[in-house]
Amino acid sequence: MAQRRDSQRNLLGTEKVCLSFRRNNKQMTALARLKIVILGWAGASVFFTAVLEISELGQKPLGYALYSNAVHFALWALALPLFTWCVRRFPLKAPKRIRNAGILLILIAVLAMLVDFTHWAIVYPTYFPYRSSLPTFQIMMRSDLFWFLPNEILIGIVLVTAIEGWQVLKDLQAERMRAVALERQLAVSRLEAIRMQLHPHFLFNTLHTIAGLTVEDPGTARRMVIALGDLLRSTLKDTGNRVRTLAEELEYSDLYLGIEKLRLGDRVLLNYEIEPAATRAMVPQFLLQPLFENAIRHGASQMTGPCEICFCASCKSKTLNIMIRNDGPNCASSAPPRFGLGLTNTIDRLQIHYGDGHTFLYSDRREGGVQIEISIPYSEAGDGIVAAGSIEELPSAMDLADAKQAPQKIRGAAPTIGYT
Repeated sequence: MAQRRDSQRNLLGTEKVCLSFRRNNKQMTALARLKIVILGWAGASVFFTAVLEISELGQKPLGYALYSNAVHFALWALALPLFTWCVRRFPLKAPKRIRNAGILLILIAVLAMLVDFTHWAIVYPTYFPYRSSLPTFQIMMRSDLFWFLPNEILIGIVLVTAIEGWQVLKDLQAERMRAVALERQLAVSRLEAIRMQLHPHFLFNTLHTIAGLTVEDPGTARRMVIALGDLLRSTLKDTGNRVRTLAEELEYSDLYLGIEKLRLGDRVLLNYEIEPAATRAMVPQFLLQPLFENAIRHGASQMTGPCEICFCASCKSKTLNIMIRNDGPNCASSAPPRFGLGLTNTIDRLQIHYGDGHTFLYSDRREGGVQIEISIPYSEAGDGIVAAGSIEELPSAMDLADAKQAPQKIRGAAPTIGYT
């Protein structure tokens, strides 16, 4: 009960913080809108005063022109909330676009007459230098009300159009942000699901090997258990990043290869050819371990003599090229191989991370064994270019299904996933 109360208290505290943040965000948004309105009012007043002075060749007093325009556009600024409400209440969207447009035109005409009347009702008794020709307010309204009305209606139409455009822009931005958030959430969920498949897959294989050695070679089995503990400790040390440098990925793969060398002894020969720049490249986590596991299972485990596993990494034209080949028995069948869980997950993760910007080639060697070549965009930590792990374009569900069912087939467009 006490734990439940604490959790409820924490939940209420979190809700209060969220409500406070939303309230502060709304206040900041309202303040920004007020600043825009004030700047727009000042700019329109000065601009139309300059236009009036130029068109009248300076015959109207500058003070009167500025005062009249300031009052005029201040009234339109005060009418903005009402215009915004009208646009939201009668949106120019199907299926009532024509009806709502007519309603908005009627409202604009009414508001234009009200603004025009209020404008002269303020200006005439306060500062109006033409009383000799227009001695009373009634005379001025009869002569000038309908003269200025078309201009007022035009201003109202411009304001409604601007508000409608602003609403459309906000809707587009909200929809785009929602789509990006959904895409990222889907991609992260896929990556986490693949990782949860990958770890038990490797763990079960290793435990099966240790179980076979407990009777045949207990000393080696104990050392493998210790090495497996180090590997699992490194695996569980999750920093939340989905990418790391190739050097860090090789350190993790060395822990796995150490376990396999304890099991296979001198039958595993490792050969590394790595350019210094390639070690700084960012790659997806757990990219190499399934490749080395494939080389062990279909190479060293199938041979009685030494099996060389060669790993090469180089950089060329902003592309990281990774190649891993292993000795092994000749493949008697010409049918494409059926990829296991490790390689299938590797193909899926490359597709999620890089979209069409990568290649994956799997080929049988004439002298026996397998060669896998991977090309991905080269990027280092902190680069401004599209780096590994930045999910920009997601694969469709059909693409992922095709990769799982027939990853050896070359697709019509990039990425290249092939078998030779």
